[in-house]
Amino acid sequence: MTWTVTVRGVVQGVGFRPFVARQASSLSLTGTVRNNGGVVTIVVNGSKEAMDELVHRLSCVVPPGAVVADVQVAPAKEEAFDGFSIVSSEDGDRAAPVLPPDLPVCDACLRELRDPHNRRYRHPLISCVSCGPRYSILKDIPYDRETTTMDAFAMCPACKAEYQGDGRRRHAQTISCPDCGPQVAFTWTDGTKRRALQGDEAVKQAVRVLKAGGVVAVKGMAGYQLCCSPYDEEAVCRLRKAKGREGKPFAVLYPSLSAIRAHCPVSPAEEELLGSPARPIVLLRKGKDPFCRAVAGESRELGVFLPCTPLQQLLLDECGPLVATSANQSGRPMVFRDEEAFSLLNGLVDGVLSHNREILTPLDDSVARVVKGKVQLSRRARGYVPLPVTLPVKTKADLLAMGGDLKGSFGLLHGDSLYLSQHLGDLDDEETQTLFEQTLARMERIFRIRPSAVICDRHPGYQSVRLAQVLAQKRGVPLLKVQHHHAHAASVMAEHELGRCIGVAFDGTGYGMDGAVWGGEFLLCEEERMTRMAHLSYLPICGGDQAAKDASLTALCYRLAAGEECGDDRFSLVRRAVEAKINVAAYSSMGRLFDGVSARLGLGERNRYEGECAQALEHAATAAKEAGVSPVTLSFPLSERNGVLQVGQTELFSQLGQYSDKGADPGALALGFHEAAAQMVTDVCRQIRAETGENKVALCGGVFFNRLLLTKCLDRLQADGFSVYLNEKTPVNDGSLALGQAYLGVWMQKKGGG
Repeated sequence: MTWTVTVRGVVQGVGFRPFVARQASSLSLTGTVRNNGGVVTIVVNGSKEAMDELVHRLSCVVPPGAVVADVQVAPAKEEAFDGFSIVSSEDGDRAAPVLPPDLPVCDACLRELRDPHNRRYRHPLISCVSCGPRYSILKDIPYDRETTTMDAFAMCPACKAEYQGDGRRRHAQTISCPDCGPQVAFTWTDGTKRRALQGDEAVKQAVRVLKAGGVVAVKGMAGYQLCCSPYDEEAVCRLRKAKGREGKPFAVLYPSLSAIRAHCPVSPAEEELLGSPARPIVLLRKGKDPFCRAVAGESRELGVFLPCTPLQQLLLDECGPLVATSANQSGRPMVFRDEEAFSLLNGLVDGVLSHNREILTPLDDSVARVVKGKVQLSRRARGYVPLPVTLPVKTKADLLAMGGDLKGSFGLLHGDSLYLSQHLGDLDDEETQTLFEQTLARMERIFRIRPSAVICDRHPGYQSVRLAQVLAQKRGVPLLKVQHHHAHAASVMAEHELGRCIGVAFDGTGYGMDGAVWGGEFLLCEEERMTRMAHLSYLPICGGDQAAKDASLTALCYRLAAGEECGDDRFSLVRRAVEAKINVAAYSSMGRLFDGVSARLGLGERNRYEGECAQALEHAATAAKEAGVSPVTLSFPLSERNGVLQVGQTELFSQLGQYSDKGADPGALALGFHEAAAQMVTDVCRQIRAETGENKVALCGGVFFNRLLLTKCLDRLQADGFSVYLNEKTPVNDGSLALGQAYLGVWMQKKGGG
């Protein structure tokens, strides 16, 4: 009998066809297997018993990196085969594919990399069916060598024999060796002359420069990184200057998990995350910190990660831990083209360690942490993209969700699969806008998605909204708009299949339905509907976008609202601006409250990077808690106005200021503020539950990346009988907005609204 078997899921780029061929041959089945668009198609001849066993194995026993979502079997026209073979790919199945993300170097390849008797000894671009670049080098589907940038390299006889054989490089599309594959080079300038070394000498020279205190741009799997020794204060400061990054902590790339354990306590869940195929940067609590202060400053956490590429491993084996950060200037897109990296030789770096395998899709390192055993993402990029997020609802027609301006990331929805772009950066940068448009065009082509509607934020000044308007008009499709914090809550609903919930959305800014700046919101959400049940009371803040950067200015606005006096020279100017309503907006923002409190306590006055002052407040509170300091008792008074609960942020700030003026310990006040915020969240949710009967709570928005606040809210809400949900598949910050927008867009489709 002959059958056609269609397998959907992550089944391309992971050695799935060789796996199928081995399984079929072992069962004495004959036939063929091929990539067919975004799926794998098998035509098989043999007994029904053997066929059933093959389907069972395809569903339950898969190669590393593969994920089988669906196996469908249908009778086919009788056909005879001479054995079982892998045949040429087709582009016939038009279903949106599930493509693998880039995969970290596997243990088997590492053993070969370190084996002097292996022909791939110290080959910096070693890979097999289980590891190596995938999405970052993909031109189109189906995934074959000729549809990747590896098509530029003809296989030598030895590699071709492995490719056609039955080992772990059978049909490995990135197969190469020192004789036939991409080559590494180390380039530097000697006076005005550019010099270069090739092959292993290039790697050895890069090691020498790093050990001597140099800064080197290293080409990773999906972009360039700037690297230097974390022990060398001068080198790290030079790296900061090259990147234009004044104070934000750097991540450190470690050679092994044991090396990480020597510096940071690591839980089993954190170990699993560090060693996962995504290889994200994981934020760990600092233990013994041997590095110079310029790496992470006063931060109580250190971002650590393990190597993704064999080239990184070669450097780390010789140098030990290295600071590794994307080579772009802060706020601009990743550097992934060689000519961009070579431009850094103009006094910014001491050398460029490159290779000639072209990168098509730049992917930054993903960033995550573990809170109460759950993974919480801050940035979703390499290792996660382009895996789709599955929604609990299906779209009638393809949708494009634009996301927001900060943490830019869009999503393409086909059926119930949302394909999120990588983290692109902040869209106020023109180069990032260009990258957004290029990435959109590329993903639409690869995933065969043609959006019938565009969904965006309601903020009239967002670049993402401007782009959405241009796209909708150009394509002649509807433009739908959803409120910022509603999208945050909806993203959690989509992840956890919540039909209804209380959405607690805390962040810095979001355009409110009344034109005010929201950011401390309690929303009752059901399907596409949202009711604002409670929020922080409004407070006038002047300065516009400057308020997000200058926490001391924000604190002056809070002091004015609280009726305080202040000797700051700007205080009278703030008073006049507020009275005259010059560049002033009403804020209900928890993010701005964190900034104001941090500045009031003298912990942080300026956000050199997003959330710096809030982090200083959290660190002070955590230090006080661990030192056994008793928190100062503070509270948010609740009142009602027009049927909506008002949370008195001005009153809270006034209480805190009075204690501070009397000499209360800043750490005790910072801890008291966190305690008060967590208790307020519980009190408000309790009142909403009493009114609506809703017991499910979604905590969302960038403020909830504060570990102390999040854990206190979780503990108190759960102790009060609430079921609490968080973003786990998408970032807690604005990187989740596209998911929420897509989810709401489906409901708006169903209801025929916009």
